[in-house]
Amino acid sequence: MLASMVAVCMLTACEDLFENGSLKPDGSTPSLTVNNPSKNQSVSAATGLRVNITAVDKDKFQDIEFTLEGQNAEKSVLNFKKFPQKNVVEFDTTVNVTGIAPGVYTLKVSATDKRTNVSIQEVLVNVK
Repeated sequence: MLASMVAVCMLTACEDLFENGSLKPDGSTPSLTVNNPSKNQSVSAATGLRVNITAVDKDKFQDIEFTLEGQNAEKSVLNFKKFPQKNVVEFDTTVNVTGIAPGVYTLKVSATDKRTNVSIQEVLVNVK
C-alpha cells in the first residue's frame, strides 16, 4: 500500500496533469498488476476464482473491466466493470465459477483512466 501511495505522489507531481483542462489521451497508461490469480492457476466451483488487482494512475480511473473468456474464441463467460473514480485502486473479490465448463480461460483486466488511456493485463486460468 505504501508503494502505491508513493507512486501516486510521484505521478501527480507531473506538470502536465490536466494541461489546459484537456481530457485527451496523454500517452501515460495506468499501472495495472494482477496479483491473483497467478498464471495457469487452477480453480474450482468449491474455491471460486479469487481476483486481486492493483491499479495506479495520475488521473482518476474511469473504469476497470474484468472479462473471463474461453480459449477458442468463445464469447465471455463472465464480464463486470467497476467505476472506482480514484487514483489508486486495490480490488479483491472471489468470483463464483459454478456452471462454467472445465477448461482454460483468459482473465482479461482492462483499466481506463479519465483521459481514456488503457492498460490491459491477461492471465490464463484453469477451471476444473
